[in-house]
Amino acid sequence: MDEPQTNAALDSDHYRDVARKLRELARQFRFPGARKELLDLALRYECRADNLDARTTPADRNQT
Repeated sequence: MDEPQTNAALDSDHYRDVARKLRELARQFRFPGARKELLDLALRYECRADNLDARTTPADRNQT
């Protein structure tokens, strides 16, 4: 497993990474219901990342 990131709850890249991994996992499922649930969850994580980016000022992004 990957090492946990510090301030992961505040890092939009972390949410996007989780969404990407969920999409990769969904590709492996042959059951449409399970695949849809994973893709829906990935979309929710992507939205969280977008919300964090919208709340973050450009100056804050340059400090990371």
